Amino acid sequence: MTSKQVQTIKDYFEFCVDGKATERVGEYFAADALIHRPDCGTTLRGLEEFEAKLKSCVTERYESVKTTFQRVIETEGEVVVALTHKAENSNTWMGFDVSGKDVTWTSLTYFRFNNEGKIIEEIVERNELSMANQLGLHLDVTKERN
Repeated sequence: MTSKQVQTIKDYFEFCVDGKATERVGEYFAADALIHRPDCGTTLRGLEEFEAKLKSCVTERYESVKTTFQRVIETEGEVVVALTHKAENSNTWMGFDVSGKDVTWTSLTYFRFNNEGKIIEEIVERNELSMANQLGLHLDVTKERN
């Protein structure tokens, strides 16, 4: 049987990420939630900021996203999920034009919950180097840095 916390996370990905209904984040996240994502550059605070970045960094960046769960680990008030995201038809990524390219990445995402069952913190760890390589963006490690 799936716990309420795990179902909340699965619903968030199904409806807000894959389904692109970003206006529904308040159903799953507390009003003062903290969001840590590598593609945002700073910690996001609150639903308005989170919804705006979810749109610009995910739902508007890809034509479609499909999330699958590989593993779920749950303790009281916390859930960690191992995910795979498959996104089709990108437009930009980290400021680069990657029009029409597909990308698949894995993620470990940590969630903390409040007593009302809402997510109060999300921490996303994902393989940015693999994403860059798939999108044709290769680091030049031969250049000297100042």
